[in-house]
This record gives sequence, C-alpha cells and structure tokens, in this order.
Amino acid sequence: MFRIAVSAGETSGDIHAANLIAALKSLRPDLAFSGLGGERMRGAGAEILMHYSEISAMGVVETFGKLGALRRAKALMLKLFAGDKPDLFIPVDFGGLNLILAKEAKKRGIPVIYFIPPKAWAWGEGRVEKIRAFTDHLIVILPFEADYWRGKGVSCDYAGSPVADHLTARAFRREDDLIGLLPGSRAGEVSRIWPHLLAAARIIAARRKTRFIAPRAEGLSPEMLKAEGVEVEIVDGRAQEVMERSRACIVASGTATLECALVGTPMVAVYRLNPLTHLIAKAVVKLSHVTLPNLIAGREVVPELIQKSPEETALKTIEIFDEGEARQNMLDGLAQIALKVGPKGASARAAAIILAKMGLSPAEAK
Repeated sequence: MFRIAVSAGETSGDIHAANLIAALKSLRPDLAFSGLGGERMRGAGAEILMHYSEISAMGVVETFGKLGALRRAKALMLKLFAGDKPDLFIPVDFGGLNLILAKEAKKRGIPVIYFIPPKAWAWGEGRVEKIRAFTDHLIVILPFEADYWRGKGVSCDYAGSPVADHLTARAFRREDDLIGLLPGSRAGEVSRIWPHLLAAARIIAARRKTRFIAPRAEGLSPEMLKAEGVEVEIVDGRAQEVMERSRACIVASGTATLECALVGTPMVAVYRLNPLTHLIAKAVVKLSHVTLPNLIAGREVVPELIQKSPEETALKTIEIFDEGEARQNMLDGLAQIALKVGPKGASARAAAIILAKMGLSPAEAK
C-alpha cells in the first residue's frame, strides 16, 4: 500500500486536503493517508493523529498560545515519519508548522509535494530558500503563483482553485433584507471579529430594515456567537447557504471571501488582529491588496477594512446592500473573478499531478 502523510492546520486546509484525498483515492483506492487534520479529512478516509483545532491560530502573537500543541503535533508527525516511513508527504497551507515538517521529511528521504505553499510573494522572500530546499514540487491555487515560483527556480504547477470544488450547486434564493455575517473559523479570530460584526450590524439595523444570519464553523461553541442588541440567525457550518441567501455579506478576510465571490454575493472584507500582530504585518506584507478576490482580480473589487471601525464597516456594507452603481460594479467584478478562477476540478488536477510526480498511474498498484 502506498502511504501518504498529510498535514492541514486549519479549517480551509482540512477542506482542501479532504478534497485532494478523495480525488487521489478515486484514482488509486490503494492509497492510505494519515496525519494532522479534521473531520473532513477523516471522512475522506484519512487517519487523523491530531485535530487541527488544537493548533490553529492566526497571527504571530496568537501563535504563542498554541506552542505546546504545535510541539505535540510535530512530535506525532516525526513519529509517523520515523515508523513505517510514508512514501510521500503532502503539507497543505499552514506554513509555520508545515515548513518544519517538510524539512524533517526531506531529512528522512520522504518526497514532499506542497499543496498551497506559503505566500512568500506576500510576506517577503525569506521562505523562498526554505521552500526550494525542503520541497520537491509545489501545487498552487492562484493564477499568478506558478510564474512566481518558477521564476525562483522552484518546480511548480497551477491546479486551479480548490475553493470551487467544495461549493455545491446553488440551492437557496437570495433574500433581499438579509445580511450575512461570517466571522471566520478559528476561535481566536472569531473572538476578535464577532463583536466587530455585531457592532456593525447594530448600526446597519438602525438605518435599514434588515435581518442577519451567520454560520458557526466546526469546533466553535454556541457561546462564541452570542448576539447582543441585534437578532442573528445562526446556522451550523453552512457558510455557502449564508452567502446564497444574503443580499450582502461582511466576511472575515480569508478563504471565505473567495467562496463568497464565486457565489456572487457582494461583500465587505474585514479583519481584526492583535495590535502587535498588525504592526508586524504592516512592516512585512508587501501587497496593495490582501483578500483573495482582489489578488486574483489585480485590483480592489472587495473593500478591505483591516482594523477599521464598525461604523466604517456598516457604511461600506450599506453601500453595496443598496441598489446602485457600487453594488453593480461589485457584481460585475465578482463575475470577472469567477471567470479567472475557472471551472471546478482543481482537486482532480492536483491529484493527477501528484500521481505523475510519484511515477504512478491510476491503474497501477504498488
């Protein structure tokens, strides 16, 4: 049996890894998977050594609280590498831990194919040498990334966006008085962003006749999404439903912004960081845009409100909620982004690339 180690450290990584595992198993049922991840990876057939919720964190300062769990996760993966040695290691996003694991895998002669590698083009090029040294191949999901990495002498393929793969056919009609509030999936980010979203919702409700809805991500307790001063319908884990039903959304910057773009719902992207993390990010990040839709478009389609006030968030949301030029411009921009992302099938394409790199064919058994 061909054994593959996989490491995903957050909700989006768990989704993308699960889709990739399912695509690989559809081509090669004899493949076996184990590593770090969540319920989606488990459902796709992987053995989960540690749940990603124990190690997930966003930001330099926030990561300090997870150091003990990160050390345990590393130890579990090193034990996996040292035992019945895997034939391949696939890290998925989550560069802090996964680059360390990639280095350890390479030391042990385990090939490394990085799916969704760290965004060195955003954070500066400090990780380029590590990625070149610790990986055998990259599979990227943003159109411009392949040229970037090839220009750095790193073997790389573009597979398309896996975000499109886990979106299902539209099932809900748009409700013209509904606004979606999407605070993210990590407990730390939700604790900072949810109060901001509620404050903005209260301002909007005082100026427009609106209702509000929010998805609760897997692993979040009901208490984390308590609403005060405004009524919010909470649905468990059904982010796409929220996006489809809403006339406009306020979305924590991350993968959900691209999901919302592909669904075609106008949005405002927000984020709240620990102040020290924000200062570090401002000094390091070398981009004019930070949200995925804007990076793909090469211009600002979605307003980015990082560390801004609830009042600013409310006003921008009302601007795209109301019928008018701003809303229409965004609808047009989101349609163009969907065209750039292209059709579904990124996970299947990534799976085919991985088999080819490992010298395997769908019909072959190890």
